[in-house]
Amino acid sequence: MSDPDSTRPVQASQAAGPDPAATAAGSAGPVGPPAPDAPRAEGGGAPGGAPAAAVSRGVRDPVVLLGAALIIASLAVKVVVLRSAYFIEDDFLFVADAAASDLTVEYLTELHKGHLMPGAMLLAYVQTAIAPYDWGLTAGVMLACQAGAAVAVFRLLWVVFGRRWAIVAPLTVYVFAPLTIPVLAWWSAALNAVPFQLAIALALLWTAHYLRTGEARYGWQAAGAVVFGMAFSVKAMFLPPLLFVFAAAFLVRGRLPGVLWRTLDRDMPFWVGMALLSVGHGLLYLSRQDTSGGEGAGAPRGDTALSMARRLLGETFPVGAAGGPVEWGPVTPAGGLLNPPAEAVVAAWAALGAVVLVSLAVRRRSWRAWAILAGHLVVVDILPTLLARGRYQDVIGYDPRYVADAALVFAVCLAFAFLPVRGEERAYRRAWPRRTGRTRAAGTLAVAATTAFALVGGLSTYTFADTLSGDRVRWYLDTVRGSLSEVPPEAGIYPRPVPADIVLPWNGTRRLSSSVLSPLAEPGVAERIRDPEPAGAALVFNDAGYLVGGRPAEGSAFFGPAEDEECITTFGGQAVWPVESLGGPTLVLGLAYSAETETELHAVVGDAWETTRLPAAPDGGVWYVPLAGAGSRLMVTTDEEAVCLRWVTFGELEPETGGDPWAEEAPAEGTEGAGDPADDGEDVPAPR
Repeated sequence: MSDPDSTRPVQASQAAGPDPAATAAGSAGPVGPPAPDAPRAEGGGAPGGAPAAAVSRGVRDPVVLLGAALIIASLAVKVVVLRSAYFIEDDFLFVADAAASDLTVEYLTELHKGHLMPGAMLLAYVQTAIAPYDWGLTAGVMLACQAGAAVAVFRLLWVVFGRRWAIVAPLTVYVFAPLTIPVLAWWSAALNAVPFQLAIALALLWTAHYLRTGEARYGWQAAGAVVFGMAFSVKAMFLPPLLFVFAAAFLVRGRLPGVLWRTLDRDMPFWVGMALLSVGHGLLYLSRQDTSGGEGAGAPRGDTALSMARRLLGETFPVGAAGGPVEWGPVTPAGGLLNPPAEAVVAAWAALGAVVLVSLAVRRRSWRAWAILAGHLVVVDILPTLLARGRYQDVIGYDPRYVADAALVFAVCLAFAFLPVRGEERAYRRAWPRRTGRTRAAGTLAVAATTAFALVGGLSTYTFADTLSGDRVRWYLDTVRGSLSEVPPEAGIYPRPVPADIVLPWNGTRRLSSSVLSPLAEPGVAERIRDPEPAGAALVFNDAGYLVGGRPAEGSAFFGPAEDEECITTFGGQAVWPVESLGGPTLVLGLAYSAETETELHAVVGDAWETTRLPAAPDGGVWYVPLAGAGSRLMVTTDEEAVCLRWVTFGELEPETGGDPWAEEAPAEGTEGAGDPADDGEDVPAPR
């Protein structure tokens, strides 16, 4: 480029020698030149040269060691949270869908509650194929992504600002950010948010590399990071614009508004490619709206949307960004929400306000960083949340999952608000003398603030673990696994809803045991759970996770023979009864009968027609048939000469016992309730 202002900063830096502003004792401003032995790599980077040399220098560099120690400490606290967490709510839906689906483009691009996330669907599919409901594998993958994001942020800060102690402060703000914890502990949310954080950090890192060096490989890597983010989160549609505003604000020299064109013009193919990625992702998302099942974007309700936005922007984000809330609440099945007291909100705003004011006083272009943060919060976090959830309850405004990615952007903006990028001249409003009382005080204050944030953020992370109920769900699934170890081959395993603290009722048929629990079984048994067939015995899962005998639930239809009759009267083998059936996979037809030979039976409700073979049962037998039709009439047809129907039930099944069937004692002989309720000794379910 002929314009001297558009010369790549790395070239200017290399020509001028070491940057006199490239070190600081704290985050409040630069103090002195870089250390003479500071390792330099391409892009002002980390310990450089060959990988072995980089590692050798890195393990001796105190800044690297401190950054690594902070990352490891933050991961250790996150491990505490993940040990208390477990699968919950939508997590079961992901596993159930993966277990029941083929790996197709249709499966990968189907919207899940408004989210387009083929990468997340692929990851869920692979993990389910390897080990369904394996929390160690699931948590390990997400923790690895979180660790990758932390390392990428550290590398980004080093590349952009050089080797300096001051980059430790924004790194701490990210790795100990409580805003990132609730989303990490809930797998279905982490599938979106954690890889997206990794994508943001990598895209910023490689964009900075590309703008400094012009090497095509960094441009392709940045594009790859964007595509990676789009594979997991719809929010990544806005990642190219975020890269552009960071580049124009800090990585390309010039004044606004001219720097906007200069940024675009100097790397036109790169930015056009990024724009095409955003447009293509948006078009793909719109083209798949018909797969959302009514759970995608929609017009928000005015009062709900305003309250939600006020809570997210005015309370949840500032308190979380300041290291709070320490105490979480209210508590949901997925953990505590961030509903802070008024004192915490005031304190958070005071701390953030002081940080902003100090940066504006010392750094010439710091306002650009805060403008980027505000824009990211509104455009990337708030508006999509309002479109997706703004017609529901405004308590969602206290859920930090929706602003988790802003914690990373906040840390990066904090760095840009105080630190000069490599090669930047006249970054500060006044020159800062070296090693004066004022600079030492600023450094001491920065160290104290960083330490305080790490302690408060770590405490908030630790206390969040106390709001998780993973042990209850873990025990439930372990019980289900044990129950499935020996399933009688002659029994049918019929669906019923899993407990509400496992999957919420509003998920409809997706919360049935046939979907949620079938991945835990061996292939043959899993198919029997997923698609139950007629059988001579009925089993269902109770709310404790045990597989027990089933009986007609309260409200089921019951039909028996006329008084003084042994068999139900049929007309040419056909019997018709009035029923009220809304249909659904939980409906089961039960029959008690006797027959000398195997006989065919037809059952009809609405448009559901089932044909089954009744086994020979000269001494009496019971047979269960799934019958999912919706209608007002139940019709059963069989050979009246060969079959005697003793009773017929139609409806849902419920467990005969609510706990461990082996732990419950049978009633003593001769006590009330002992014996068979049927006068003739038949196993007849009592009408309810």
